[in-house]
Amino acid sequence: MTDKEQRGQRLHVIIAGAGMGGLTLAVALLQKGIDVDIYEQSSELREVGAGLWISANGGKVLEALGLKKAVEAINLPPQDRVVRFWKTGEEHSVYNRDPQASKADHTLIQVLRAELQRVLYEAVIALKPDAVHFGLRTVGAETVDDRARLLLEGGAVVEGDVVVGCDGAHSRIRQSLFGQAPARYTGANAWRGLAPMSRLKPQHRRALASTWIGPTAHVTTYPVQRDGEEFVSFSAQVDSENWQTESWSERGELADALKDFEGWHQDILDLFVQSENLFRWGLFVRDPLEAWSKGHVTLVGDACHSMTPYLGMGVNVTMEDAYVLARCLEEPSGNIEGALRRYDDARIGRTNRTKAKSLEMLNIFHSPELERIETARPYIQKEWAPQAVRDRYDWLLSYDATTVEI
Repeated sequence: MTDKEQRGQRLHVIIAGAGMGGLTLAVALLQKGIDVDIYEQSSELREVGAGLWISANGGKVLEALGLKKAVEAINLPPQDRVVRFWKTGEEHSVYNRDPQASKADHTLIQVLRAELQRVLYEAVIALKPDAVHFGLRTVGAETVDDRARLLLEGGAVVEGDVVVGCDGAHSRIRQSLFGQAPARYTGANAWRGLAPMSRLKPQHRRALASTWIGPTAHVTTYPVQRDGEEFVSFSAQVDSENWQTESWSERGELADALKDFEGWHQDILDLFVQSENLFRWGLFVRDPLEAWSKGHVTLVGDACHSMTPYLGMGVNVTMEDAYVLARCLEEPSGNIEGALRRYDDARIGRTNRTKAKSLEMLNIFHSPELERIETARPYIQKEWAPQAVRDRYDWLLSYDATTVEI
């Protein structure tokens, strides 16, 4: 008999953070008949000028939640995914379209982060209109007398059956469970921006997901839309000895971006020049956690496995976490701590492997062989050959959070 069955009440889950993980988890739990309250430090959901792509593994979660069509309605799907040489723009297709050669679906959904957040938020409030509580900052969590307690700034306490920290890389929930997790600089800075297509040259309007690669930097670009207006979203990573703030909402200066990408193709420089805003931050990693759960408190997403963006998996594995956790909490056998142990067992190995493989990709994107086109062509043909792409991505994309054993 579960803890809640003994009390004859519905399970009540408290979620810290209304980002992708917190909202995905809330939708999944509410659909399963589990009560949810979300506590978000911002006063409202704020527009963030950043794109993201949803791979097949994340798409399976959206489909299970009944939200895939809503997200596909704002998608600008690429006709091809290409790797491009940093200096000339010469391109090499890497889309795996052969269903006989690969069981994994390599298609992408490309959307603005704020648009995905809106779809998830609307799904939450359709199920429980007062589920999200804004303007409340989390400072920690604990388990007392078989009850989970979310600790808020100012001394307020919210009690539930489970508390889930979906509060990002600087998670206060994680710190309260496991102490400080020192961040190590990876030796790279990241830039991101959003350039309106109306300001760009015609070649930018091609429906491509592109990764431009060079000896010390790479740039990923793809189209997104907001209220019918189309943009090119870009994320650029560059080797740097200088540490920047570990915050992806820190403003950057155009002059610094152009200096970092001096000598690059004009199409890349145009993106920086025409971007609505530029953001710059340092890429840091933390040691993997051996456990995510303690008592009646657990973690989801960047709070427990923040990773570099080189595989494009951050939001996708976060949605996986959320759905698997919802399944574990729905499971009728065992108590809450047992459910959270099953969650840890199901997720930690996969996310730690993804985290490690993502960091390894930096040495694929940045290589001395990419300095000159003569050495770059054979390098690209080797590293982005169909079999190399399958080895790199199939195990990630074929994962199904809705059916994996828990």
